[in-house]
Amino acid sequence: MTLRGTGRPRQLLPIACAVIALAAVVLGWYATRTVRPDCTYAISALTDGNGHNMPDENGRVWSYKELADRGYRQAVESGRCAPPRARWQTWIG
Repeated sequence: MTLRGTGRPRQLLPIACAVIALAAVVLGWYATRTVRPDCTYAISALTDGNGHNMPDENGRVWSYKELADRGYRQAVESGRCAPPRARWQTWIG
């Protein structure tokens, strides 16, 4: 008596291994990305009548993202916020 489809698991094994390996690589990549812990800090920007940021004393116009990054960096340097760390470290506490 022969069972039908007995060769099928052997054919699926390389595909299953490839899917598992790909999932492990993606999870490893995702886990090692740097994230910022929750932190509250304030930023401010002077704007003109149209809502465009005004230049600072050196003539540089900062975007809101640059202002937020600078504010976060200053908060970390002053000890008010925790520094960024790998995402997997937030999973274990």
